[in-house]
Amino acid sequence: MTIFQSKLTKRYVTTVLVVILFVLSVLYIIVFNVMNNSVQSQMEYRDELFAKTLGAHMESVFQNVISDMRQISSIVETLDSDDTMIYQKEIETIISQDPLYLFVEVYKENEKSLRIPDIAFSGRIPISSTLERLSWSKTRYISNIITLPDGRKTVIVSYPTVSDDGEYLGSVIAYLNLNNLSDLLEKFGIGEGGINAMVDRNGAIIAHENKNYIGKSIKNHEVALYLKRERFGVWRGPIFNEEMVVSYRPLFLGEVGLIVGEPIKQAMAPAQSITQLLIKGFIIVFIIAVGLAIISAFKVVRPIKVLIKQAKDYKEDKQKVFHTVKTNDEIEELSIVLSEMAASLRKKEKNLHNILESIPYAIITTDIEGKITTFNTGAEKLMHYNRNEVVGKNITELPINNVSNLIILKTLQQGSAIEEIESHVIDKDRKVRDIRLYASLFTGEEHEDIRSIIVIRDVSELKKLEDYLKQSERLASLGQLTAGIAHEIKNPLSIIQASTEALRLELEDILQDKLVVHQLTDDILITTDRMNNILTDFLHLTKNGSEKRKNMIDLIGVTDELLNLLRKKMNDQNVILNVDYKVNRALVLGDRNGLIQVLLNVILNSLQAMETGGTINILLEDNDGHWQLSVSDTGEGISPTNIKWIFNPLYSTKNEGTGLGLSIAHEIIVQHNGRIWAESTLDEGTTIYITLPKVK
Repeated sequence: MTIFQSKLTKRYVTTVLVVILFVLSVLYIIVFNVMNNSVQSQMEYRDELFAKTLGAHMESVFQNVISDMRQISSIVETLDSDDTMIYQKEIETIISQDPLYLFVEVYKENEKSLRIPDIAFSGRIPISSTLERLSWSKTRYISNIITLPDGRKTVIVSYPTVSDDGEYLGSVIAYLNLNNLSDLLEKFGIGEGGINAMVDRNGAIIAHENKNYIGKSIKNHEVALYLKRERFGVWRGPIFNEEMVVSYRPLFLGEVGLIVGEPIKQAMAPAQSITQLLIKGFIIVFIIAVGLAIISAFKVVRPIKVLIKQAKDYKEDKQKVFHTVKTNDEIEELSIVLSEMAASLRKKEKNLHNILESIPYAIITTDIEGKITTFNTGAEKLMHYNRNEVVGKNITELPINNVSNLIILKTLQQGSAIEEIESHVIDKDRKVRDIRLYASLFTGEEHEDIRSIIVIRDVSELKKLEDYLKQSERLASLGQLTAGIAHEIKNPLSIIQASTEALRLELEDILQDKLVVHQLTDDILITTDRMNNILTDFLHLTKNGSEKRKNMIDLIGVTDELLNLLRKKMNDQNVILNVDYKVNRALVLGDRNGLIQVLLNVILNSLQAMETGGTINILLEDNDGHWQLSVSDTGEGISPTNIKWIFNPLYSTKNEGTGLGLSIAHEIIVQHNGRIWAESTLDEGTTIYITLPKVK
């Protein structure tokens, strides 16, 4: 009794009624199918019986024609005798008794001797291939359908004449009346809609109850292909512009195919009354079942549908939790279990999501076809694409260079993992970033490949640091070399400069033309000053910044002070200045004069790149523990091949430049534990970036 005390069981008692109706429906289907199968079996048996009977009859018809031709063939040897007229009358008597003949021709050694009746044609009858066949086969032959010169369609039955020693003497050819042959088939039709037809070896219709079909081809139809392979059987489907069931069989004597059939509608007519009775009974049962189903759905199915809807909404991420269905039975317990399971899954999913989003690298997953399924925050930061823009697209549509795309596709197609390759991506802002890429496949429970995971690490900063290290090493090596050279040259220059000044004083009292002396000595002094300045710059480049005392400096104050000094020069060159400080103060620990020298070199380079005017944009912002200052100009830009050398000593793109300004700026920034680099686009401008550590 315990099982029947369950409320869910009581509710499902009514559902049993629906099951009963279902059983009744199944019984209806079984009875209906058994009846249809029985009718179809009888129909196929009837069609096969008709086809077999008609086939025997048609073979008999062709046998009679062949017998007539055999009888006539005996006169070929006597065509040249005086009894030719007698034989001709005998032939006329034979063919006049059978309406199946159009006319008969007698050939002696493949040359026409008689045509009975003697019908005149405007052209030749195409039987040359038949005559040639008879000359070597020396046996009867029934041709495919041919067209007479007057347009009529016919089939020829030919019989050869052979001497006692096997020599070919000639042949007799009968041309059949296909309309009369069709009338003969029509007598054996199955019911009012039954159709009988005959086709030749090539699938051309030589006889049909509808004479309009004579001469048409069905060579590509399945039935014609079966007949060509000398098969027989029953086929159901469209033929002769109607859905039919047909029996087909080859007539080996006539070398033609016979098709006997009837429309499916006609064949299934006996089952219609029983089918209608069954349908009425089914409708009554169905109405009762619907009524019971409505009651059952209201009491039992409704809460289940609520649970299904919640499950779908949870799957589609439209709701986060399951709500308990209050039914006071097992369905309510099921809803509680589903709610707990959903909460557990949500917790695990959240943990996995947090882990994925906290990884600083770009993590991308794809299905086995390469469509993106996951695009984490690291990938968004790297490529500046929102995940909604790329999820669902193919991985090859991401802005990764072609080589990387090919390697990723190789992973997807061949299953080979990628340990590490260096490449680059172009983010949404068209900025190139150096990357290191890893890729592999992961499998399902059956060890089948189900998707791939791609890990991309941004190594742009690492590349820049490596370049900085190489730059610093070059400067250190150059500094050691130039320090000694500069000191050795500076002392003789001082002696030359002092001696030149003393020489000018001595000669002023002696020479009358002092202008020449002044010009010569001025040239010497100017040249020595220039060499002295170059050597001083070299010495600045080699000095250790740590020897200078560093103080707390506000980058905003230093920048404003320098811009005030250069404002007149900017106005003279029609240069527009835009300054944007994202903070009120930017404190660093460093040498004030050194930082002024850095900014001066950078801004002067921008002014020299815009001799006919332009715009300088200065931006200062907070960048993760550093102050980042950028100076952008709208000058002619620097080519990619030259930009990597601009911080090297003695490298300059200007005719009068020493190539030391940016080298000194680089050394000063490095001594302040900062970084300096450049980005440029030809004909658009150049931006110099400087980062310095923050000081509280």
